[in-house]
Amino acid sequence: MSSRPRLLLLVVLLVLIGAAGLALTLRLHRTPRPSSSRVALIWDVPSELDDAPPSASAFSLAAFRHVRPSLWEVASGIRRAAGDNSVRALVLHVGEVQWGWARMAEVREALAAFRAAGKPVYVSLQGGEDQSYLLAASGTRVAMPPTTSVFLDGLTASAMFLKGTYDKLGIKPNFQHVGQFKSAVEQYTRTTLSAPARAAMEALLDDEYALLADTLAAARHMTPERMRAVIDDGPFTARAAVGAGLVDTLLDQSDLDSLAVAAVRERLGTLALERYLDDAREDDGGAQIALVPAAGTIVSGRSRDNGWSGADLGSETLVNTLREACERRSVKAIVLWVDSPGGSGDASDDVWQEIRRVRKVKPVVVSMSNLAASGGYYIACGADAIVAEPGTITGSIGVFGGKLNVLGLYQKLGLNVETVSRGRHAGMMSPFRDFTPEESARFQAQLDEFYRIFVGRVAQGRALSAAAVDSIGQGRVWSGAAAKRLGLVDSLGGVQTAIGIARKRAHLSADDDVRVVLYPHPHRPFFQRFIEDALDQNQDETRLATLPPVLAAWLRAARFPVGQALAMMPCEITIR
Repeated sequence: MSSRPRLLLLVVLLVLIGAAGLALTLRLHRTPRPSSSRVALIWDVPSELDDAPPSASAFSLAAFRHVRPSLWEVASGIRRAAGDNSVRALVLHVGEVQWGWARMAEVREALAAFRAAGKPVYVSLQGGEDQSYLLAASGTRVAMPPTTSVFLDGLTASAMFLKGTYDKLGIKPNFQHVGQFKSAVEQYTRTTLSAPARAAMEALLDDEYALLADTLAAARHMTPERMRAVIDDGPFTARAAVGAGLVDTLLDQSDLDSLAVAAVRERLGTLALERYLDDAREDDGGAQIALVPAAGTIVSGRSRDNGWSGADLGSETLVNTLREACERRSVKAIVLWVDSPGGSGDASDDVWQEIRRVRKVKPVVVSMSNLAASGGYYIACGADAIVAEPGTITGSIGVFGGKLNVLGLYQKLGLNVETVSRGRHAGMMSPFRDFTPEESARFQAQLDEFYRIFVGRVAQGRALSAAAVDSIGQGRVWSGAAAKRLGLVDSLGGVQTAIGIARKRAHLSADDDVRVVLYPHPHRPFFQRFIEDALDQNQDETRLATLPPVLAAWLRAARFPVGQALAMMPCEITIR
């Protein structure tokens, strides 16, 4: 036998031995199914929760990372467990949670459905802030270890300003905007909030705080006034939390698990929620409602993950997905699940145009998650109906754009740039000089025209006058509850509400067999699933790196698209 066939045989043998080793590891490591036919589901709640499973390439580095269950998988799985006679109880281990208010509402609604089925939800609270406690309060019984604290102390909203740093570095912002509340440029051009920006942020925070207090008051059987007084007394030690009525008992996590199993008064096994979700298989028959996630900053081209700066929602990718769902005969309606702060105006309009085309064939209903602001609302307003959670940040109908002149920074570093050009405005978008007064006026005119189109799109989609849209636009962000009052949203609720509306618009009765299918279909290659099963499925994925807010802001500024009309949120609003 020649050396080449021998080498090939050796490689094949090594691959087979490696596969056998991985299979053995999987078999030894995989949590066995409990022998009891009735179980209590155990969920180690992750700190982060994506709307839908990622669509990873077979050759992506993501193939070697554990993929935690998505919001859709968790919420739909808990609702399915509510009607599953083999599932008798649910136990949540809650630590630090940062999902956003709308995602939290989706899961809380699923937990409410589980409890409405007469099944208890036990919660072990291991710490965390307001969002963590909001989830914990969904439980039938809430416990925490005696050494843990409850950091329920209210909400804050912050905005970061870079102008002082730019002044020190010799960087000159050249920005314009349309809308008195369109304060996105303020992070580059001011050192404090303008009066309109402060008023909008105060109003948004008022709505979110009222929602938090009212929701917790209902969950813990208090009046809203009493809950606000309790929040003002926070944070709490474990014993003080029991005294304030926030927690039912002090127990370690393992003791609560035992209590949950014993309280049902029948022989129960325990099963990780992730394993339950993996084992559940839906029937392939029946009509479909396509659920299309649209998360991230809207850009032209294909969707991509930019690591530290987050996900980019590519207009090309989203348009192709909508087109695919529209062309599938089994798909009777489409639910577009929007979670976006906006982005490129041109890319947003591309998606809006496609939604209008799809609507001629099939109903399109939008469900807005944490964010549907500016460009995110731009694409939403083209749908047949819009659903938002009360805490969804929405609106921001406005536009801004410009550039940064970095020549001063270069000169501080000992560099210089000289430019020669032909054409009166050839250097208009150059990062090495300011706009001239004439160029500034021309650029403002471009933004004014885009704002006029934006207002017209919203007016057409919401059956409002342009004047009415302009009065509630001007770049102002609203809560979902306020957006409903203003006519920007049709119904309050989550994705299940949107699915119900889509069913009705597609003339599907309650008796029709209908499946909700994610588009595009999540792609998890066999090898990826194989590796995940060999690793700890209950372990939360940790990001490779988390940047401080200052560095994150600098990275966003460095990627700023020069000269584009941007339909984005006034600033990055984090309420916590």
